[in-house]
Order: sequence, then structure tokens, then C-alpha cells
Amino acid sequence: MWSSEVLNLGEGPLTHHLRNSLIWCDINNRRMYERFFDSEDTKMFELPVMPSALGIIDQQRVLVATELDFRVFDLDSGESRVHVPFPIDEALRANDGRVHPSGAFWIGTMAKDGRSKPGLIWRLMNGELTPLIQDVQVPNSICFAEDGSYAYYTDTPERTIWKVPTDPETGAITGAKTPFVVFPDDLKGGPDGSVVDGQGNLWNARWGGSAVDVYNKTGDRIETYKLPAMQPTCPSFIGENLDRVITTTASVGLNSLTEFDGTVLEITSGIVGRREPIVRL
Repeated sequence: MWSSEVLNLGEGPLTHHLRNSLIWCDINNRRMYERFFDSEDTKMFELPVMPSALGIIDQQRVLVATELDFRVFDLDSGESRVHVPFPIDEALRANDGRVHPSGAFWIGTMAKDGRSKPGLIWRLMNGELTPLIQDVQVPNSICFAEDGSYAYYTDTPERTIWKVPTDPETGAITGAKTPFVVFPDDLKGGPDGSVVDGQGNLWNARWGGSAVDVYNKTGDRIETYKLPAMQPTCPSFIGENLDRVITTTASVGLNSLTEFDGTVLEITSGIVGRREPIVRL
């Protein structure tokens, strides 16, 4: 266990290489957390809205995707300001997202009850918000090839991770999607958040499956890390050398909790990740 704060819906872990810290969200409790790699203390931020995904602006600030908007958040003062509002209603919220190597921020939105398909995946670039993918129920697994030539994403209930070509300079979609991983019927759980490591392998948190799976560039599962928590949500590489792996988890909806459900768990792997890009406001 890397951090013992119990999260209702942990999401959006971001390794901030300019601060040597990990920042993550608890969506339903409207909280963000930060812990520096040389400390065992965790700082909590209370927000007026639901945060879900993060991007690095500079040493002091991050861009936070919330239920209503993208907002610039100062990690030193705890103050924030709205950068770009979402053109959506209060029945929706942001979910999974990540910054493309171009600096574009991809973010998925979904119904708060998760039951219908009004969701979208959006692209924020230089202050302009553009819809990319429509009719999504639970957008997840947003991550990218290191050169920005491909994006990955999933609609969790469909149990398929998709691969789609993107413009390395803008993060815009340039072609049709193709299946990257199709979950077999006998595989417990569904695809949640993902991150790509330094070798180009995709690490996927398997919600409801107590595992993080690793897929190579051709979509073959090459490793599975079993976890003591039922609902892992998104992995991230941490540490000054990005040579450690954690995953956020969730306790929401579980009738019986273990001491690990809703915490941030560390995985022993020996694999090295890569830095997250700086977002282009």
C-alpha cells in the first residue's frame, strides 16, 4: 500500500516530474491529493466540483478536468480558476483523461449514473474544446504512443480497448479506430484507466478484476499483476526515475471492504515509465 487514504472513486493519478510528486483524485468526494516522493505525508485539497483527470502546466500548477470545466489549480496555494467550461449539463461529469504528446488534453465525459450513452471524448488544445468521439457510456483507458501517432481508449462496458491514429502535432484523430484488446468472456472485470510505459506497452487497470494487465504493442497480454483490491482504476509510474508503479483504486459500490479497497497500491515490476507531457493551455 503506497497511500492509505480511503478513496470512494480514486482516479487520475499524475506523476508531476517538475515537483517529484504524485497527484490523484477522489471524484465523488471532490478531493485531490498530493504526496512528494521523498515524504510519507499526503496533502488533501477540497474542491467545489468533482475532479477526475490532471495535466501538468508548470512547477506550481496543474490543469484539472472537473464535472463542469477545465480549471487551473495552484498546488501551493490551493486556489483555482476556470479555464474552459464544458458545454454539458449537470447530469454529466468528466472521467478519464490524459495529455497527448502534442500538449492536447483528451478527456472523456459521462453520465453521473453511468447508465446511458450521452458521453463524449473531447480534445482541449490552445483553449479550444473539440468533440472527438461520441456515444460513449464510460470513457476510460485514454493514453498515447510516445510519438503521438496513436491514441488508446475504451468504453468500459464494451470490454474493448480501441486504437486510433492521431496527428502527433495536434492530437486530432486522423483515421478509423481498430480493436487493440478485446476482453474474452471469461476474463473477470472490465478495462478502466491505462498508461503506456517506456517500452510502449499498455498497462490497464481491470475494474472488478483485482488486477493490472500489461499488453505489448500488438495487443497481447504479457503480464498480469494481481491486487488485493477489487476495483483498480488507473496505474501511473512514480519516483524520480519513474521506475515504480502505483494504481488508484475505488471503494464505491462494494458491500464488504478490505483494508486495500480505495487506497493507492504499489506494484513491484522493475519497468520504467515515461514523463507526462506539458499541457498546452
